[in-house]
Amino acid sequence: MSMLTLNGILQNVFEKPEGKNRETGEIIPASTQAQILAENVLEGGEKRLEMVTLKVHAGDAFRKLEGQYVRVPVGAFAREGKIQYYALKTEPLPLLNV
Repeated sequence: MSMLTLNGILQNVFEKPEGKNRETGEIIPASTQAQILAENVLEGGEKRLEMVTLKVHAGDAFRKLEGQYVRVPVGAFAREGKIQYYALKTEPLPLLNV
């Protein structure tokens, strides 16, 4: 079970083409990306909407849920002062919120 879960409306699923790391020249393989519109509640109680893009491993399962409210088990790390999220490989399917 994941410690973190990203909740929101699955807005879009798309294929990101193969790329190349500018610094190392390493080839970055193509991947499936899912965009989830998440609601972030601020300290004052106001809400801020954030679009979170995740690399996912079960693209077909995500495509079937476009436009629906989902819960996705995620991990997180900090890069360049921002929190980055990734879908967990051990729990690749999004969960439909009821």
